[in-house]
Amino acid sequence: MTSIETLPMCAVRPDGASGSRFQNEGNELMRASQAVAEVLRREGIEYAFCIPSNKLIDSVAEVGIRPIVGRHERSTINMADAYSRITNGEKIGVALVQQGPGAEAAFGAIAQAYSDSVPLLFLPQGDPRKAHGLRTSFDAVEAFKPISKWSARLDNPATIHDQLRRAFQLMRSGRPGPVLLELPIDVADEEVDESLFAYEPPARYLSAANHADVVRAVDILMQAERPLIRAGHGVLWAGATDELVEFAELLGAPVATTYVAKSAFPENHPLSIGTGGTGVSAGIRAFVPDADVIFSIGASLLNTLASFHIPAGRTIIQSTNDPDDLSLQYPIASGLVGDAKLVLSQVTEELRRRLGSAKPVSAARDARAEVAAVAEQTREEWAERFATDEVPISPLRLVSEMINALDPDKSIVTHDSGYPRDHLAPHYVSTRPRGYLGWGNSTPLGSSLGLALGAAVAAPGKISVCFLGDAAIGQCAVEIETAVRNKIPVLIVLTNNSEMTGYGHHHPIAQERFGHKELSGNFAEIGTALGAVSYKVTDPGEVGPALRKAIAEVEGGATVLLEVITSALRHRYPAVDVIPN
Repeated sequence: MTSIETLPMCAVRPDGASGSRFQNEGNELMRASQAVAEVLRREGIEYAFCIPSNKLIDSVAEVGIRPIVGRHERSTINMADAYSRITNGEKIGVALVQQGPGAEAAFGAIAQAYSDSVPLLFLPQGDPRKAHGLRTSFDAVEAFKPISKWSARLDNPATIHDQLRRAFQLMRSGRPGPVLLELPIDVADEEVDESLFAYEPPARYLSAANHADVVRAVDILMQAERPLIRAGHGVLWAGATDELVEFAELLGAPVATTYVAKSAFPENHPLSIGTGGTGVSAGIRAFVPDADVIFSIGASLLNTLASFHIPAGRTIIQSTNDPDDLSLQYPIASGLVGDAKLVLSQVTEELRRRLGSAKPVSAARDARAEVAAVAEQTREEWAERFATDEVPISPLRLVSEMINALDPDKSIVTHDSGYPRDHLAPHYVSTRPRGYLGWGNSTPLGSSLGLALGAAVAAPGKISVCFLGDAAIGQCAVEIETAVRNKIPVLIVLTNNSEMTGYGHHHPIAQERFGHKELSGNFAEIGTALGAVSYKVTDPGEVGPALRKAIAEVEGGATVLLEVITSALRHRYPAVDVIPN
């Protein structure tokens, strides 16, 4: 697949020698902006997602870090967000914006990253120090404190490397999250003796759970009749999919994921019962109500749009790397504080030791057969809905054609908010970690395209796909030009039903009198105007062929918009209803 062009990691100094940064002529000084860029270079940063103007843009380019310029701050930060997710934080997404309105417009995207616990480095330019405290000077450091893991100002060039070391240590430790470091425009050009600069990337430190807590958790699991595993985003950040599979197979328990954790457990595994948030898979609907013990791993257990609720009265074991998560909305019988990968290894070892002399109560159950039976019943119930030839095209027919056309081992799929998410997530089968980019603890409409762009940059060998509606594309369509200009191949699948689906019942008077939910637009033409290869499909029989053609175009390096004219599916079928608490 054609991918975006990359630049060498080291620049060439004016004297022709290879180096990590330019030096000022004839002296041993470096500018503050150069110091920031040098830290990023040593951290292995390859891209800076940005919107001018920011002094750091030239400085990072100077050391070989490629600036990727977006069209809007929110989408630009979404790119950095997805870059961190797809690389599992091994490479941190970096976002640069200007002071004032740039930082102000970035707030929603940083809040989204914070709610989903995504590490990214946000480096807004700041007003000069003499303007601090004025009513017209936006104080990003104070404004972003509630939605960042750390928010500070780089106001002393001599300590920049120390502050950035702290930033990367925080992003690598405990619960992930965004960090903001504002560089005032006047500080950026101040010079510092380069002999004061010293930077080595900080290591990631992990902790395991207390052994007594592990024993307690396994005691409970051994007595469970119908245990169920609920996997959260922490499993992905820990790279713990293999450990989760081993533990689930040893326990013989069904596994469900939250929307944000979708792909943490292979959904083609015989113990997978799918994913759930605002909508849930048929497997979750079948198994969660009857579970007596829920083992939650890598999750806060907060009830959000991206996580399915647990019915009252269940025994809960909660494992998280953040003790502040424990018992927030559910009482727990046992808590395990530690990295998901290490904790899974601990409980697996303890469970294996117990199984040498005893069988768990759940051994009388054949969970695999139960899961297979539900899956077969679901296929039969949904076959007609997925194959319908109704016109306008059913969004479920579109989803089924996407499932058939995409190779999950070679794709990264993400959704947008609302009905596109709830139709796609419970049915699309993700087979590899980060093969599906789920999000939604905060659900800003129009995030999917920026996320798909960041995913494509992070994994150029994969087909990056976003699935969104006509309401969502109204907030991000201009980023199609960003993809084309930067040669970032993505597939944009648009379900266009000319309305904000699901909003009519919220505002029946406004709808009846003024048609408030109605939308319009010829988005294929917009895509073409912005440089993308664009198609419009109105015949259900053409959806599959159009998708396969679009995938081939993306593999050849194109950005493709596939607009599918769909019906307004005004209700959710039973398999995508929310489980009542």
